[in-house]
Amino acid sequence: MPLQNQPTMRKAVLAGALALALSCAGAAFAWSANPPSPPGPQSAPGQENKPQKQDKSAKAQRHQLQHSESVVKNADGAFQTVVEQRGTVEAVGATSITVISEDGFSQAYAVNGDTTITKAPGTGGDGKRLRPEDGTIADITTGELVRISGLKKDGQVAAEKIAEGAGDVPGLGLGRGNGHGLGKAHGQGRGPEK
Repeated sequence: MPLQNQPTMRKAVLAGALALALSCAGAAFAWSANPPSPPGPQSAPGQENKPQKQDKSAKAQRHQLQHSESVVKNADGAFQTVVEQRGTVEAVGATSITVISEDGFSQAYAVNGDTTITKAPGTGGDGKRLRPEDGTIADITTGELVRISGLKKDGQVAAEKIAEGAGDVPGLGLGRGNGHGLGKAHGQGRGPEK
């Protein structure tokens, strides 16, 4: 091989070795992120392993957010503390609402003209669920279940959104999404229209 082609050949071999090392490292990383599950209980000879039936009550019981506080970064680079809660209205007035969650956590929220209030949807004469409607703080009553989100600043929380109902059915979230989803409901959406 001529001497002038040796550096090019050396670079090609090094590049190939680097690509191989990176792909092996990537495969090892992917494997470590999803290690194989341990083998299940062994059956006696002549018996087959049957999958366990899932308890329907456990399947029906989904995780339910009670309350949370998160720090988010806005598009302008500013940080905000977002408070979300699900619970029963302890007190309500024209400019404030206090909600208590099942675990005893209680939070007071200021209500102003920027607060969006959504009334729980009912059902129409055909049994289909109606769309939620805009409401006012006068629509919210003591003892009612609500979902609420707000912004915390200097120890005070200003309510951004209040929704009647506990949100036990899919699709009644607080609407924090930005519409960038893939449109796949993964079993929580409505079935085909008939």
